[in-house]
Amino acid sequence: MPITSSILSWVLGGLALTGTTHAQFNGVATTYGPPDGESPQGGNCALMTWLDFAPRFHAALNDKQWSSGVHCGRCVLVTCTDPRCTSREYVLGQVTDRCPECAHGDLDMSLPMFHKITGYNTDRLTIHWDFVDCPVSGGVQVCAKSGSSKHWLYIQASNAVNGVASMNINGAPAPIFSSAYYFMSQALGVELANTVVSMTSHGGDTIDVKVQLEADKCTQIPQQFAKGSRPVPPPPAPTAPPATPKPPTDPPATPPPAPTAPPATPKPPTEPLSTPPPVSSASDATAPP
Repeated sequence: MPITSSILSWVLGGLALTGTTHAQFNGVATTYGPPDGESPQGGNCALMTWLDFAPRFHAALNDKQWSSGVHCGRCVLVTCTDPRCTSREYVLGQVTDRCPECAHGDLDMSLPMFHKITGYNTDRLTIHWDFVDCPVSGGVQVCAKSGSSKHWLYIQASNAVNGVASMNINGAPAPIFSSAYYFMSQALGVELANTVVSMTSHGGDTIDVKVQLEADKCTQIPQQFAKGSRPVPPPPAPTAPPATPKPPTDPPATPPPAPTAPPATPKPPTEPLSTPPPVSSASDATAPP
């Protein structure tokens, strides 16, 4: 049953460092499984629960670093260093399986994870990777294997921010089962409902808790380990879209009114010319007497 988590809000936001020593690894990436990934339950880790991205983004750890499965359930951040790769993106995955034929530093990955990292669907390409904190939600889950009882008890820890490296059960060291991720109780006779567990993370943090276990079920406790892996690089800042010009706040200026023709100057009225009186001719004048 997958564990719901918010990947981007925690993992890609950057994680706190502690004084824990960590290493970074170089190796070769290969791929296996169907195109859309598959349930992590069938891997050598035999996880009872997993992070919600794990069906599509999971990895099988090489045999040299398998260490009896003690890294099962941890998260890895992987990027391609091969010049043939079409991507340089950092991609998060969960360790769910083992790759017996892989050399130290190699990871055999689900196809969706491999393709996102490299841009290829198959090949052997060089990678760089590291263990990082998982984007878990809530406390650690303590799971009792199917068939467990007070006479036989195998416990698996899940939903741990940086994995569980060792465990004591009911006061006694519990060795890890080499072919699957279970810690084997050596102190038997204790009812499952009264189980006392002491877990130490890969960061060196310890949780002591009494758990009411049930066979083939996971019980979530309130406690969670402190973050202990290196910070995860934040994603590239998104490119801001070009700003849309705002409409002017001032109303557009009103164009000046078109000039009007000045009123025509009225012409003086034309009067008919007066006819002067006729001039008397000399022949018409009466001579004085």
